[in-house]
Amino acid sequence: MTHQRIHNYDPRVRHPEERVRHPEHEARHPWLTRLLRAYHLSDVSTRLHLDRETARRGVRVACAQGCHTCCVGQHIPVSAFEALGLWWYAAELLPVHLRHSLRGNIARHDAEHHESTTACAFLVEGACSVYPVRPFVCRQHHTFGTPCQPGENIHETRPGDLFRYSNEAAREISWQLLPLYGVAEEDIDRLYENGYISRKGRLLHTLPLEHLLTHMDTAAAHRNRHHA
Repeated sequence: MTHQRIHNYDPRVRHPEERVRHPEHEARHPWLTRLLRAYHLSDVSTRLHLDRETARRGVRVACAQGCHTCCVGQHIPVSAFEALGLWWYAAELLPVHLRHSLRGNIARHDAEHHESTTACAFLVEGACSVYPVRPFVCRQHHTFGTPCQPGENIHETRPGDLFRYSNEAAREISWQLLPLYGVAEEDIDRLYENGYISRKGRLLHTLPLEHLLTHMDTAAAHRNRHHA
């Protein structure tokens, strides 16, 4: 039996702000619009459900600005288009003062043979350098109780403290992403249930990040020619 799209699921009713737009970039990269829409929907629905869960538990989330324990030694799954978003932002929008540090991280990451025990290559000066396009798992990961401890696998140590993302919201996000893979509308719900997107993804630390350096150099050369 084919599921119907949840037309009445719209967390933006409570959070009506517009998503971030990059018209020139979206015109060059047709996939980018759907990815940014999906990220916006994820952020809005996460805030909505965090508000509800915080009220239910009577405590606030432990995550706070400056905390980056979950960026070290973790397996971070990313789909193909999440990876494209990282490449795009790092090469074309990353602030100049962060580019040198990111390049150094990528060089070390390559020298360490893509070890997952190291910090995420995009972690610069204790913060996510690609925060606007961080992967879904990063956007949706929140912990109640005490902050995560270094090396802790909270899925094993404190599963009850984990924030559980809404399945309805995840399904809505699939309606933005699956068409990018050429999936017909009538097949979206079925393939979402079968984990289609996750099967198309990889772990972030296994991506060929050294190729990103070439992409960054190409984008920089294009900018220099444009402003010459």
